[in-house]
Amino acid sequence: MGAAVRESGIPRKELSITTKVWIQEAGYEKTKKAFEASLSRLGLDTLDLYLIHMPFGDYYGSWRAMGELYENGKIRAIGVCNFLPGRLMDL
Repeated sequence: MGAAVRESGIPRKELSITTKVWIQEAGYEKTKKAFEASLSRLGLDTLDLYLIHMPFGDYYGSWRAMGELYENGKIRAIGVCNFLPGRLMDL
């Protein structure tokens, strides 16, 4: 994906890049490490959207880490997928 973005010739500001925190990456430290690994693989400095894939494991820790990355300008938006309404209220 990173090579495709670089080779496309499309300016970065015209692209929206999204990725997810997988279940095995749940938790504060694991999420931060996974985020940095994603940036490295993609060859990017920031992401447009970072999602928690499912509400399993320490997704509270993941949400805290993502909030910090957002506040530091590393992510333009954060969110979740595959969450039922009750789980959203927990965050």
